[in-house]
Amino acid sequence: MRLPGQVRYAGRLPSGTTAAAFVALDRVRRQPLDAAAEQRAATAAFDLAYHALPASRRRLFRCLGLHPGPDFDVCAAAALGNLTLVHARRTLADLVERRLVVECGARYRIPDLIVEHARRLALDEPAVLRTAALVRLANMDRIPHPRRGRTG
Repeated sequence: MRLPGQVRYAGRLPSGTTAAAFVALDRVRRQPLDAAAEQRAATAAFDLAYHALPASRRRLFRCLGLHPGPDFDVCAAAALGNLTLVHARRTLADLVERRLVVECGARYRIPDLIVEHARRLALDEPAVLRTAALVRLANMDRIPHPRRGRTG
């Protein structure tokens, strides 16, 4: 029996993930699942991938859950996470490698299967930090950037 689509799609688990996680996923794989059980299994798989991230990557992933649109660029990620562009690019590259973010040309998006999960995780950030991230995102167009023309 194959894993349900959402669980198969789940982020790549690093080599340091415990054997117990793999045993649990194998147990899920062997059981027929109804929709609710499949959603719980998918959430568990995404949680494993998320918790395997370093703290700085988990924080940016949570902040990306605040983005109101379907996709974003490096500048928006940097604004949300209060990161430099270099650090934002590196973090996004890692999230892409782990399949928690998809690269679409010069833009990125959180896969449909986990976007709601990312939005729920965003609520883990304190309200003051969520507000600050959204203010930085809103003010992003007012700050001149060498690679884009001044829009504000």
